[in-house]
Amino acid sequence: MERNNSIPIRNIYYMLSYAYQTLNLSEYKQIGTENFENVKELYAKILAIGIPVLIRGGLSKDYISVEETSNVIKGKIDINSTINKNALVIKKVAVVYDEFSVNILLNQIIKATLVYLSRSNKISQKMRRFFYGLLSYFAEVSDVELNLKLWKNLRYNRQNIRYHFIVDVCRYLYEHLLFDESSTSHMMKEVQEEQRLWSLYEKFIYAFFKRETKYKVSHPRIQWSVDDEFTDALPIMQTDLVLQKDKKTLIVDAKFYSENMVARFEGGTAKQKSSNLYQMFTYVNNWKKERGETVAGMLLYAKTIALNQPNHIYHIKGNQILVVSLDLQQDFKGIKENLIAYANQFFCIDL
Repeated sequence: MERNNSIPIRNIYYMLSYAYQTLNLSEYKQIGTENFENVKELYAKILAIGIPVLIRGGLSKDYISVEETSNVIKGKIDINSTINKNALVIKKVAVVYDEFSVNILLNQIIKATLVYLSRSNKISQKMRRFFYGLLSYFAEVSDVELNLKLWKNLRYNRQNIRYHFIVDVCRYLYEHLLFDESSTSHMMKEVQEEQRLWSLYEKFIYAFFKRETKYKVSHPRIQWSVDDEFTDALPIMQTDLVLQKDKKTLIVDAKFYSENMVARFEGGTAKQKSSNLYQMFTYVNNWKKERGETVAGMLLYAKTIALNQPNHIYHIKGNQILVVSLDLQQDFKGIKENLIAYANQFFCIDL
């Protein structure tokens, strides 16, 4: 694969800093001055700081359903369960009630991560002991087997949003260690790494423009411009990023691939990925313009080490589509300058 996955650890730290504003808190300031040999060390250090912060703030609680046999009636009596368990013989009944508890999925994931890390030989013995020491704070939390499906069942709200960053880092680190230890093919590991970095790349791009520019920044869904209001089975058009200013709108889609351009045969001329162009052309054409509004699209690729990189401006049926590539291996100052310059190609203003 042509992608150079060795994005400097410092840049991954900066991307995380933008994607998760939590990383800007005082507790994490020391991380920005440290040198890490690999990204696993960075993630482990973040958890070593972040999990104690969660503990000090109090573990999040929520109501969970509890089923038990008891001689005290509380909640609802489960007649069928009472009969099946012969509970009446010992003068008890099966009851179901809600309990305000720390034994929720978010805490279960963190506890399972701590157990996993405390046993992993991929991190230092000192760090393993530290993570093991944190387990006592999760004594009332049930043990679950750590697997990637757990993260799919998470739901965040105002009460537990402080968990978002740490639980995401738990996943990043677990995936790194899991694939290091597995017999999964090298190609499959690269695919998993690409997907993980793509997710972070999207979050970073959005947060960067939100913090560093004066544009109106959003990521709305675009509705299909149908003639009869029938939209059943049409795919969702979810934007990564939309920048707006002075009757100008730029729809941005972040792309993180092993190959940014393709050739039909070895040695052939590299071409744009047609599916990406079709996607952006569709976004632009279905955007509901206001009177006097100008709309354009941008495909923002993460640069690979291939010789040919996307760097084009197309004008198609009155629509401007910019295709650019961002070098994530350069100094972060250069990344910031490039992103501002790419947007300015369309807006033609100094921020």
